Amino acid sequence: MQSRKIIRLLTISFWAAYLASTVSVSPRAQASSEPVLVGVLFDFLRERWPRDREALMQEADRQSARLLVKSAESNDELQLAQAKELLAQGCKVLLVVPHNLKKAGEIVRLAHEQGAKVIAYDRLIRDCDLDFYISFDNQKVGELQAEYALAKAGSGNYVLLGGSPTDNNAILLHAGWMKVLEPAVKQGKIKIAVDQYTTEWKPTIAALNMANAVKLLDGDISVVLAGNDNLAGAAIIVLQGKGLAGKVLVAGQDAELDAVKRVVSGSQAMTVYKPIPKLAQAAMELAVKLSRGEKVNHLLNRTVNNGFKDVPAILLQPVAVDKDNLDKTLVQDGFYTREQVYGGR
Repeated sequence: MQSRKIIRLLTISFWAAYLASTVSVSPRAQASSEPVLVGVLFDFLRERWPRDREALMQEADRQSARLLVKSAESNDELQLAQAKELLAQGCKVLLVVPHNLKKAGEIVRLAHEQGAKVIAYDRLIRDCDLDFYISFDNQKVGELQAEYALAKAGSGNYVLLGGSPTDNNAILLHAGWMKVLEPAVKQGKIKIAVDQYTTEWKPTIAALNMANAVKLLDGDISVVLAGNDNLAGAAIIVLQGKGLAGKVLVAGQDAELDAVKRVVSGSQAMTVYKPIPKLAQAAMELAVKLSRGEKVNHLLNRTVNNGFKDVPAILLQPVAVDKDNLDKTLVQDGFYTREQVYGGR
């Protein structure tokens, strides 16, 4: 009786071992059941960027990924050191918001040495073998601002307060402005009286440039096109001090809450809405699939030349927002609640 039990146990053990050796889980299937590790390098975490961080973290939870997030506080050397740290922790994909559009190429080179890939997140990294780029159509943002200004204000002196010259988005935005405005300049309909970039996107510098423009033009300004809502806010403070707020058409971008409130009050005419949750969703889907070795070609819709190559890209469309469509865009999308926008009104 005892010998039969032993034989039966040996038989069960044999078949269990046999099945274990013949039934295996593919590496991809194994990986897909475990959270992937994705590194995120921000230039800084001010203005709109905390919203991006939150949206990326929410998407990471939905897509079974774990994020390691760093902020370089506008320091190139620190951003490179943070990239090394994330790669050492096992990240095979880095989402990078570069501080400097060219110096960040060193991050790409370093990642490739470690067998990792880099996705430039909403700011292009130039002159390097960048893997992917995801953003909004930033030239289109500039076009939307300029088209709105020409339609609503028409003729007069235009003041252009661009973003940082080290940020490719600022360059693309400016290109969008000029594409729309140059024909009007040639026809003598408008004059670009001031055209300046803003170092490090600093509102204090934008305010100084705006004050100089008001003095130079003796307050005769029709339009201010600002690189983002933060710069638009700085310009509006200067205009308020001269009694010009609401009389000069001011356009920004990013649909920051303070800017949206200014649109409601009339001191800012419009902003450009870039749905950050959609950007975060697309970025995380791309990052997770790359981490798991899955195909991504079906996710891509454009290529963008970065001076070295045509970089595979995902470009989303921005939306112009003013008083007339604010409820149908920002509120309807859940970007803000009516209470946030209008308060007790």
